[in-house]
Amino acid sequence: MNKKNTIFLISGPSGVGKDSVIKTLNESNSNIKNIVTITTRKIRGNEIHNKDYIFVSKKKFENLITCNKLIEWSEVYGNYYGVPKDQIENNLNNQNKIIIKTDIQGIKKLKQKFKNAVTIFIMPPDVKTLLHRLKSRKTDSKKDITKRSDIAIKEMGEKNIFDHIIINKDGSLNNTINQIKKIILN
Repeated sequence: MNKKNTIFLISGPSGVGKDSVIKTLNESNSNIKNIVTITTRKIRGNEIHNKDYIFVSKKKFENLITCNKLIEWSEVYGNYYGVPKDQIENNLNNQNKIIIKTDIQGIKKLKQKFKNAVTIFIMPPDVKTLLHRLKSRKTDSKKDITKRSDIAIKEMGEKNIFDHIIINKDGSLNNTINQIKKIILN
């Protein structure tokens, strides 16, 4: 199912800029397609259903699991996240390069399914910068920010399982995007 250098698994702590990077890559390259993750979490004010995520109820998500419609799924921050099989199959059939954004749990599961997948970890320059980004989003409570930063520290401790590590410095988003674009298009 997987051809070499066709599937790219991108991960990194919450607030590191994964969505901004992937959105720009999708907009600027017609043969790079992002798999839209299905989730049970509540939609945030700036998000668009079926574009940023596919937002579903817990019951619908559990039905997707039962019907074997997900290639991988995990529970993160008390919500379910899953990768739909049909999007992967359609994009592989159309010979697109595929980006799957997932957490560390998902990386480990997907790497078993897609042996040739290229893994990319986006990380902040330091935890202080990440905390500032999480607070400036104004989408999470103090408790959620603490939980996310604790998980981020654990995730950064596992960065060495990735093929590529990219540091997303403040004010350098275009540089981060260009580094990842080189990995995907080469």
